Amino acid sequence: MAAEKRDEVLIVNRRTGKALQSTGLDNGQVVVQAAPTGEDAQVWTAVKGKDGVKLINKASGKALDVMHGGTEAGTWAQTWEDVGGGSQVWKLARATAAYKKIVNVQAGKVLDIVDMREDDGAPAQIWDDVEGAGQQWKLVELAEFAQKGIQTRSHSSKSAEEPKEEPAPAEEAPKAARGRAKKAAAQAEAAPAEELVKAPAKRGRKPKAEAAPKEAPKPPVKRGRKPANKT
Repeated sequence: MAAEKRDEVLIVNRRTGKALQSTGLDNGQVVVQAAPTGEDAQVWTAVKGKDGVKLINKASGKALDVMHGGTEAGTWAQTWEDVGGGSQVWKLARATAAYKKIVNVQAGKVLDIVDMREDDGAPAQIWDDVEGAGQQWKLVELAEFAQKGIQTRSHSSKSAEEPKEEPAPAEEAPKAARGRAKKAAAQAEAAPAEELVKAPAKRGRKPKAEAAPKEAPKPPVKRGRKPANKT
């Protein structure tokens, strides 16, 4: 069966939003992630074969491969001339409606980014399938990228983006608070005037101090003649 070519695509990591990129034209060049620009080093063509697909880099014309044909988790990805080896064959397995896992047929492991790094230049590797977002890739057609750029993260709905309207009681509360504040301010301003009205109190004699409570009258002492001295 003749090989079937697909459209040119950028291969974009779901977790980092960065594109898979070749770092050179020679055999053995490390494949890394980098901010998507649409340059040739980031453009790949999926060529369908009997057991899977080969991903051919536009800049170098070389295939996505695994270093030394390794099968161990943590083996880095590279570009190498197409030699028909199993380490250059990949399967695109469905992860979600928009994303795929890129599975190396020979190793049985998925394409991943070293140490879950997010920086430009972080190398790609193969790793055990752990269902992580860093192992999911979006194939974005070059023409679509030129028009829309990269959208790797789901957008919130319009209702979630727009600020929610406060319920009626919450809206009335600030108005009531402002009304109370105005009333308090008006009272504060009126306070001196009220004091001026109260200030000129009627002049007159000072009120007498209240007399101390009278004690109960003591019974009168009976007075009489002194008794005569007996002789």
